Amino acid sequence: MKNYLLSFGFLLFCITSAFSQEQLAVIQNPYVVLLNAETGEIENPEFIDLTPLDPGTPKGIRQIGSEIWVTDQIDDMIYRFDLEGNYLSSINGNMDNIKGLGPVNGTEVWVTNAGSNNGAPGDGIVRFDMSGNYVGNFLTGGKSAFDLVDGGNGEVYVSYINSGSPIERRDYSGNLIGNLVAPGNLNFAQQIWITASGDLLVGNFSSPSGIYLFDLETGSELNYWPVADVRGVSETGDGSILWTNGSGIHRLDPATGNSTLLSGGSAQFFAILNAEEGACTTPTLNVEDPDFVCSGNSVTLTASTNGDEINWYDSETATTPVYTGNNFETPILTETTSYWVQAVSYGAGEGEIIEGGARVAPASNSSSSVNPGTNPWGLSFDTTEDFTITSVDVYLASATPGDLVMQLLDEDWNVLEETTVACPAGNSSNPVQFEVPLSFSVEAGNTYRLVAAASPTLVREFSSEHSGFPYPIGDVGSVTGGTINNANTNNTVYYFFYNWTVQTGDISVCESALEEVVVTVSPAPDAPTGDADQFFVMGDTLADLAVTATGDLTWYEDEDGTIVLPENTELVDGTTYYVSQTIDGCESGLLAITVHLFLGVDDVNANLFSVYPNPVNDVLNISGKNRIDSVEIFDLTGRILSADSQIQENQIDFRSYEKGTYLVRIQSGKKVQTVKVIKQ
Repeated sequence: MKNYLLSFGFLLFCITSAFSQEQLAVIQNPYVVLLNAETGEIENPEFIDLTPLDPGTPKGIRQIGSEIWVTDQIDDMIYRFDLEGNYLSSINGNMDNIKGLGPVNGTEVWVTNAGSNNGAPGDGIVRFDMSGNYVGNFLTGGKSAFDLVDGGNGEVYVSYINSGSPIERRDYSGNLIGNLVAPGNLNFAQQIWITASGDLLVGNFSSPSGIYLFDLETGSELNYWPVADVRGVSETGDGSILWTNGSGIHRLDPATGNSTLLSGGSAQFFAILNAEEGACTTPTLNVEDPDFVCSGNSVTLTASTNGDEINWYDSETATTPVYTGNNFETPILTETTSYWVQAVSYGAGEGEIIEGGARVAPASNSSSSVNPGTNPWGLSFDTTEDFTITSVDVYLASATPGDLVMQLLDEDWNVLEETTVACPAGNSSNPVQFEVPLSFSVEAGNTYRLVAAASPTLVREFSSEHSGFPYPIGDVGSVTGGTINNANTNNTVYYFFYNWTVQTGDISVCESALEEVVVTVSPAPDAPTGDADQFFVMGDTLADLAVTATGDLTWYEDEDGTIVLPENTELVDGTTYYVSQTIDGCESGLLAITVHLFLGVDDVNANLFSVYPNPVNDVLNISGKNRIDSVEIFDLTGRILSADSQIQENQIDFRSYEKGTYLVRIQSGKKVQTVKVIKQ
């Protein structure tokens, strides 16, 4: 069970758009200045007065939990304040010449370090827990780190001021993954900032000084604005870019590149602050561009966030996600389709999120799909508090994907809410656990039914396969029995729905912008064409069969297209082979061809004669020491096209034949030879 303190009344969701609960803070010694997160306008020029601390060079600033931490580069310490700006304490030791800092994986704070006094490691990253206790460090290979930011995808991005100023990718243990931006593209990179669209802003101090924008997936440069001696960078809700240098705080219009001075005086780094303790932070959202998919296939869509979850929707206006998680496998697609994705972060308050409600998991693989004649099938439950069912788990036993139609019914079996969720394929012997996202709200003191009106094959348990009702939903309700056919029928059977996750009270929810993901679906090409029965001569291979196609051919041994054959496979009399064509990465259906060995009486396939030219345009010449008694010409279906016993000058006129492959059967006495000839 996970417990969260929730902040407002029951189910009054405080959904915030980007920056709506936030302010921006920036260091402009001797003050921490507050700015409007939407516009960048200065709201409090003296939010925190650092003068009583006699600071050296305050540099980095971040909100850490319910505190604000400020690094001092010269005095080698971190100042701690509450969210109202009141000084709390300082962190000392193990640091020297520090600059940027940031929370990592929600469990640690990393601080960039360059010196070796005070027990500091030199060029490296110093690590603290969220309470300010020193937990270690790691070195950065002689490179002087200046700032860092958690990408929320298992990676931390680190900027450097030397060694070509790369932007590194490191895992949450500090191990180097590689470079996002290679050395030589920047010069003295200072603050880095992930934008709402999931790109990376970099403040570059030295020539060519300016603000850079990089693609966070590929590291490619997206934009550059030439401004002088940049230290700090951030983004506002209206799309402007804030930046600092020795002369002040500036706001840049990305469209024109023009900057406006907001406040004069040397300034440093920015941070997002949530003035309300426990409020959520707008999450980042990074979405990978999907590959195109061929019609009749699914594709996995991938996104990452520094928030709590990612929801996928099948329409821009949908309120119930079709999937929750980083990797969404779509249903089978037959046309270009759009999905919408959004990252979510949760704040704190005075309520509870309960996991593991009802029966946690099945103990058997017994399964069934909903019978249309007795639908719906599901569970009855009682409530003692108001709550929202956010998800349940099902165990999929169907070999193919299918839709699950979920309904919330009241005590009298009336439908209160309904949603349809696309489920992936499962496995009957090893059912696949699948989280079904829901948003069904219930009130205290009532009886409800959570049911499926239609379903793929799902695990359910007879009375002998589970320990018996009721099953508690935390302390807010209990599942009391099974139900089918809008009645208390089969109430000893546990139908389908395990591991309930419910939320009581209210919760502050921050959402990223809703982003459309377009999956381009290419139509499958038509199958190749050719005769279903074809004749061949001994030694012919799959490559010798007559098939018309515009794409690349693939031959198979079986009608399911699972066993590939090389095209030099020799043909076997009476065998059926299967062939597809692939165009632009999409494979067609299969053409079946059954082959028959072409034989005549005493056909020894001897090298009695040779023919030329082959391929032929006009006249085919036959050469050999034996006399020619007759010549027969067949197509590959075995149909005879001509027979001639009066061959003039050992030549055959092919001008009247269409382009294609033919079998020429030459007889000399009792000896017969068949050759394959191609007409161009």
